[in-house]
Amino acid sequence: MRTHTLIILLSVLCMAVGCTLTGGETVPKEDYDSVVQAYEELRISSEQTRMDFAEQASAVDGILQELSEISGRTASLRTDVEQGTARLTQVEMIEDNIDEIKLKLEELDRLSRDNAAYRKVVANLKNVITEKEREIEGLRKEIEMKDRTISEQFQTITEQHGTIQSQNETISSQQEDIRHAVQEQARMLFQAGLDFEQIGDQSPRVSRRKDRAKVKSLTLEMYEKALLYYTKAEETGYPDASARITGIREKIAALNS
Repeated sequence: MRTHTLIILLSVLCMAVGCTLTGGETVPKEDYDSVVQAYEELRISSEQTRMDFAEQASAVDGILQELSEISGRTASLRTDVEQGTARLTQVEMIEDNIDEIKLKLEELDRLSRDNAAYRKVVANLKNVITEKEREIEGLRKEIEMKDRTISEQFQTITEQHGTIQSQNETISSQQEDIRHAVQEQARMLFQAGLDFEQIGDQSPRVSRRKDRAKVKSLTLEMYEKALLYYTKAEETGYPDASARITGIREKIAALNS
């Protein structure tokens, strides 16, 4: 819509200049200046939209990387809880990281208020944060309870390590925690790929060659980010990643043809 408006304003401007040159009549300067000002305002607005788009994509990319790191630290924390070596300082560090991400999400929410696709991304990220906060709170309570009964827990751990069966159970529990963390990370990576692919699919259709080049570049960037996250998800064993990789490569190839 904004591109169409620009075209209309340019047409009006050209007609105005044309009348001056061929008809011998002078276009009122205020009318001419008004059209020029409107065109310049729309041009600046279009450029700002492009910059905001890139800024939002970069912010989402950074938040996803931070969430991935938090998932890894949470898995390690859970293993320490099982072994009785966890400390509340580990929980507090993760909580501080989560608070930082929440602030970034609030800023991203503000930046994306006019972009439905990014609002969906922000909503999904907020849901992930909420789940992670519940998980961390549960671990905090476990640590606090274990700290209050440290002597009893030490005796329990000693007894558990006294038999091969208890050792196997501990190892199995740790392996399950790690497997769950890997699955969660794969799910987040795959979802990120879906979100970026959707943003690319929703790229606007424009008529000007210069605008088409910009839109094509931004669309390719979104598809390439989607391919990156699908590939990472595939590496961690996400079952649907391979099919998505094939599809996104076809879209990239179609754009480059």
